[in-house]
Amino acid sequence: MALCLRPTGGRDAAVIAAIYNSNPDFLTHHLGRSRVDEAFLRAELEEMARAGFASFLITEGTGGPVVAAAGVRGGETAYLSLLILARAAQGRGLGRRCAALLEEHLRSGGSRRVRIDVVDGHPGSPLPFWQRLGYAGSQRVNLTWGGKTSSALVLYKAL
Repeated sequence: MALCLRPTGGRDAAVIAAIYNSNPDFLTHHLGRSRVDEAFLRAELEEMARAGFASFLITEGTGGPVVAAAGVRGGETAYLSLLILARAAQGRGLGRRCAALLEEHLRSGGSRRVRIDVVDGHPGSPLPFWQRLGYAGSQRVNLTWGGKTSSALVLYKAL
């Protein structure tokens, strides 16, 4: 079944919170806590919009179940700030398909390459996933989210 990308808004905070909360290890490594609530997500969506990011839900088919949430900012070098799959959607090749859908969306908007910052150095790090998809880099940055600072590897991929 084809995956579909649809813009989100504050009305989707509960759905996005459920996706985040299905991944407590992600939250622990990025935010320093294992759960978030709708208020956190509404504030996050607003902050991302102010920073020029578009937030999306990815569904299986039009109107089908939500499998992932994503945040991107276009431009010649686009920035993929987040791709998070619901725990139930993992292990079926959907992560690869979601990444390809986002890359096509960015390419169609004129982006020539995409950047991601991957928090690594912990069990379950998504770094090998992104490297298998052709992302590479060696620069390190510190990211602060929700008061927690993490070291991340900056990766790029030509589109």
